[in-house]
Amino acid sequence: MEKDRHEIETFKIDQMFIGDSQEELIKQGEGRRKEHPIEAISTFNPVKRDVFQLIKLTEEKMIPELLGMRHKRMMQNPFSYFRATAGIMEKDLRQFPDGQSHIPVIICGDSHLTNFGFFASPERQLLFGLNDFDEARIGNWEFDLKRLLTSVVLTGRINGYPKEQLDGILAESVHSYRRGIKYANSLPLLERFNLSYSVDDLLGQMTDNEQMKRVLLKVADRAPKNNSDAVVKKFTEKTEDGRLRFKENPPRARRVSQNVYDELMAGLEDYQKSVTDDIRVLLINYEVTDIIRYSVGVGSWGTRCYLALLTGKDGSHLVLQIKEALPLRYNLSALTVEESQAQGKGEGKRIITAQRVLQTYHDPFLGTMEAGGRSFYVRQFRDMKDSIDPLNLDQESFSAYCNMCAFILAIAHYQSPTAPMIYGYVHKQKELDTGLAHWAVKYADQMEADYACFAKYLQGEEDEE
Repeated sequence: MEKDRHEIETFKIDQMFIGDSQEELIKQGEGRRKEHPIEAISTFNPVKRDVFQLIKLTEEKMIPELLGMRHKRMMQNPFSYFRATAGIMEKDLRQFPDGQSHIPVIICGDSHLTNFGFFASPERQLLFGLNDFDEARIGNWEFDLKRLLTSVVLTGRINGYPKEQLDGILAESVHSYRRGIKYANSLPLLERFNLSYSVDDLLGQMTDNEQMKRVLLKVADRAPKNNSDAVVKKFTEKTEDGRLRFKENPPRARRVSQNVYDELMAGLEDYQKSVTDDIRVLLINYEVTDIIRYSVGVGSWGTRCYLALLTGKDGSHLVLQIKEALPLRYNLSALTVEESQAQGKGEGKRIITAQRVLQTYHDPFLGTMEAGGRSFYVRQFRDMKDSIDPLNLDQESFSAYCNMCAFILAIAHYQSPTAPMIYGYVHKQKELDTGLAHWAVKYADQMEADYACFAKYLQGEEDEE
């Protein structure tokens, strides 16, 4: 830890290589709390910035024909806007070094409530954890927690929960994060490394919450049906010669030019070199039979995202998602297209490395490729993946879900060797619960004001047309 504490590099894993013992790191965390007290990281500092310009700069790197739909998706509610502006929040948080813990760990970077979900273990067991890593980096642990808490406020307000109850849910969520840190700190390294939470584990913790049990059981029944066969049935059609191809459904699903198709095919050759040998051997049994551009999400809508249909020698199918790996959004807005492409060469590697660290078990098809001078990462599409919509929960279940996400976030953070410093910072610090809860309420107010301004800006553009 010789490096100046203010210099946390985006994704230089060497920062995680430290020789200090766990006890020494805990003491360093206590020291950081004295240098950067809870009051400082809980103090909300209003930020003056041009959100229109920041969004516009980010969108300059996106596909123009998708921007209109992107804006409609952002404008569904303040939470949708929040989902699409992770880079703005990161930029806001980085402006105040005195309001940071300066404890670097590998973070998700976009840990809002709907970026947690369900996925399959190698044994096809349904697990719960973080599921989006496009903004992952090495950063302050509290940046992730603040993003989670702000999403709790925004979704809780949409759900109509009273302020007093919502404040309580926020404080409980911070307490759950501290509880997760304490639990992870108590585990031997290998046990912590292999720690995961299945649907059965979660059901065991929801004995008194009937609605949450019903939600989890529904996910357990639905998720295994989300597989390549289901994708093929829903998204493909037969051609005149009897071959399968993806259905076109503009603007979400659109055929690509021959030039883009050829670039992606060359990239998929590159991808096969990035996966483990067992997956590489498996992929030899498949050939790519179709590729389509397929847009997803809110924050990702507008980026280059594709689906590849692979057909096996036995006639079965595998569907892979090829997703553009952009430089981090708060950096992206300041770069030209050429600079972002040059910087983006290793972005796919950053994303899949973070996923492998922050998820106990990850998609075995994770890999990287380049196409058309851009970086991409590849994963299996919709394989046993599912999620819980926090906007469809009653207050008791919403509270349980928020606590669950905060606890899981702590477990993920503790995979970093520097994480004992978090324990030193947060252990027995109850004032952190109310402090960060108060901060999240203030930042959510700012997000809602940004949302209203952006809506007015878009309305003005429509009026001009």
